[in-house]
Amino acid sequence: MPLPPTPPQPVRQTSGPLAEAASDLVGSTFDGFAPPGALVAVAAHGKVAYAATGHARRSPEGAAAPDEPMGWDTRTDAGSVTKILGTTAALMALANLGHLGVDDPAARYLPGPDPAIRLRDLLEHRAGLREWWPLYLDGPGGTEAAARAARIPRRYAVGAGRHYSDLGFILLGEVVGRIGGGLERSVAELVMTPYGLTATGYRAPVPGGPVAASSAGDWVERRMIATGTPYPVPDTIAAAADAFPGWREHDVVGEVNDGNAFHAFQGAAGHAGLFTTAADLLRFGTGLSDSLAGRGPIRPVTASAFTAPGADPGQALGFRIWHGPWGRALGHTGFPGVAVAALPDRDAAVAMITNRLHAVPAGAGAQPALGDLRPTEPMWLRVLAAAADHLDH
Repeated sequence: MPLPPTPPQPVRQTSGPLAEAASDLVGSTFDGFAPPGALVAVAAHGKVAYAATGHARRSPEGAAAPDEPMGWDTRTDAGSVTKILGTTAALMALANLGHLGVDDPAARYLPGPDPAIRLRDLLEHRAGLREWWPLYLDGPGGTEAAARAARIPRRYAVGAGRHYSDLGFILLGEVVGRIGGGLERSVAELVMTPYGLTATGYRAPVPGGPVAASSAGDWVERRMIATGTPYPVPDTIAAAADAFPGWREHDVVGEVNDGNAFHAFQGAAGHAGLFTTAADLLRFGTGLSDSLAGRGPIRPVTASAFTAPGADPGQALGFRIWHGPWGRALGHTGFPGVAVAALPDRDAAVAMITNRLHAVPAGAGAQPALGDLRPTEPMWLRVLAAAADHLDH
């Protein structure tokens, strides 16, 4: 059963699996740090339940304003959830309308990609592209940055395995924009309206609403470039980083955390840039589950094709797949500590919002290793288990 355009008043859980999961996320240490705030939510059969705890934003030490609590209306940087909430969902809608085929060569829509690379390869992260590259350091942004992404020499052979790539989704965002008259317009028309996403959009959220904070400036990407960890970059890029005038030093609130999305694409890209809320994440997950059941915005044959297992475990066309007590979960995680999934076996959707990057102090001596910052999935698997427990009771 789909969520109505204005969802029912969600029931806040103060005890039970969801409340325990939210408290656990804030109270536990994940690879050396704990999120200051968390919200977990489940929609099933037209009803919404959630639990929230902690703070969406901590005020500077000594400030008169109180910390902002994590709440149902808190907006968050979706990070890589943008890959499905925006780009994949738009491509799925375009395929649904017959405007493209997933086995089309990417070069049909973009100049530059290897002719052997299909849209399917980009969606499954099997195009052989580099995982990451600071496009904002080697030339202009926007369409020119996307063109450079297509020309960067591949790191792997096409089809030689799954290598998760932001660059691939930057190219897919360009495909969406070229077919639909711009990425933002396309996503608004093809995704936001059909799924009823009323509080989701690129760049800064609607003024006046609470917004979860993310990291203290751009220190993560600055360290990635300086150390070559986890992705190597040439010395010329490292030298350009030293002279780059755009580095952020402030707590990032209402600006996309991802450097390429912010510095190269003015906040709107295929791999990152969307801000959203728990309600909209649940609407999207519900819409996907409904589409698979034949009552959503996408035809079942198209939704099934995009969510079918691909060549690598846990990867479909854009969507990640998790199996467990919840059945099959179809969704994605995001670097800021955000995740969403449809649970078609349960006729349900699950969302998680944390601000795990806000837990990282600005002082260089207090920053954890980059390898310790990357995984959101251990947090998310706990939430999926709690959601299954909630649905079972």
